[in-house]
Amino acid sequence: MIFLIFIASLIIPSCQAANNSHASATSTILPTYIALTQNINDFTRFADGGDDANWYIGFNNSWIVKLPPAPTGEFKRAFIGAKVGRAKTRPTPNKPWLREVIPGKIYMAISQSPAFTSQQSFFLAETKDLPLEADPQAHIEGIGSGEWLWAEVPLSLISFKRPNYLIIWSPTNMFQKAASSPILAAAGVDDTGPRETKAWNNRSISGVPPRTPEGSLETPIKTIYPALAIKLAPPSTSEISVSEFLFTRDTKKCVARFSAWGENIAEAWIESSNDGLDWERVSKIRRRQPFIFSITDEKCPASGYYLRGAVRDILGSTGLGEPYRIPYANP
Repeated sequence: MIFLIFIASLIIPSCQAANNSHASATSTILPTYIALTQNINDFTRFADGGDDANWYIGFNNSWIVKLPPAPTGEFKRAFIGAKVGRAKTRPTPNKPWLREVIPGKIYMAISQSPAFTSQQSFFLAETKDLPLEADPQAHIEGIGSGEWLWAEVPLSLISFKRPNYLIIWSPTNMFQKAASSPILAAAGVDDTGPRETKAWNNRSISGVPPRTPEGSLETPIKTIYPALAIKLAPPSTSEISVSEFLFTRDTKKCVARFSAWGENIAEAWIESSNDGLDWERVSKIRRRQPFIFSITDEKCPASGYYLRGAVRDILGSTGLGEPYRIPYANP
């Protein structure tokens, strides 16, 4: 078997750990990904559009994968993640010609058995930060292909000797069918010979993952793999920074933009604070340049508040810009 090393990342496939007892090669400057495919960019089904095949992330619908032990290496941080897309919208109350995102949350968990405790569970994303599904009858801002989302977890939860099970689900009661729920990406299985089952679907949950192994692995999935993965980041020596913050406001929205410097920048957003001490994100996360953000007038911070740009690279390092204070209007 040939293993490819990509400039962007290293992928440690499940079959490698199963067939090779030696430590897998890792990078000192790039993250190592562990997934059921050799390349996490191959998870292109369902979340990017077309037929969703009922691959929704739900209150009553979870997806589980069995990944190999992590390879030996010098790692500083660990993340679990999924490629998700097609969050749904609905008519806004009292303004049916406008659409709003159906609110909800997505969680993931990691364990060395197919049973998951609350201590092993982590918030992944809210639907307002997901790519949205298109509607042929309405204009929707924010549609697009599925994106990889990551939740940082303690490195101690990653096993380097035993298999690692991942699960994804939602505690949002409204997510009980594909028509209202976000969609998980998937990839076809590369080989056609006999293989160990490494993926399952469980439709017997009720907003929480299975707490015991019995019955957890409900329905085996043989021909397609869910887009769930582990990302291991080495100690970071990279430098990222934010500069040239610009801000304008009109009667309907405010617009903020900034430039960012650094390698492998993965995410960017705008933060706000009323005192320059406690900050919260007020914009959507952008994963591609240019980093320009429109914020509706009702959500735009008031005069006297502070704004700043923030970026994160693929290793999890964060760069923050200098605070910008929104000026008061001239009397």
